[in-house]
Amino acid sequence: MISLEERNEVLDMVKKLSYYFEKTKNSLCEPYKLSSIQSTIILDVFHNEGTKVTDICSRLGKSTNTVSPLINRLVEHGYLTKEKNEDDQRVVGIFLTDKAKGIMGKLMDDIGAFTWPMFDALTDEEFKKVYESLVILANLTYNADKGDK
Repeated sequence: MISLEERNEVLDMVKKLSYYFEKTKNSLCEPYKLSSIQSTIILDVFHNEGTKVTDICSRLGKSTNTVSPLINRLVEHGYLTKEKNEDDQRVVGIFLTDKAKGIMGKLMDDIGAFTWPMFDALTDEEFKKVYESLVILANLTYNADKGDK
């Protein structure tokens, strides 16, 4: 049986990792004058070109009141475009501009420059343990998230 102390230790590690990754993400986004959430939206559109605002909100677990103004700002700054669906004019898709695609390429390179040295410091066995643990954690959180909906 997992002790309360062990559970609290795991929670503390998750909090510290979350803080570390958020701080790192902010510093990686800073040169591009993007906030962490703005970069997350751009990354979401990068992986889901033509997506709807409501779908972005669902994937990010944010309300339309939070995401819509951020998308509008990203449109104003030339990172995203809104285009009506040809088949249904009521549906608006969100697309990346060339400006955003250029930044995403640079940001992905920056992320690689940040992460690869950490991975390279691990032995194959250590990397496998980290990978397997993250798969378990990801599956737990994905399943917990599905229960919330």
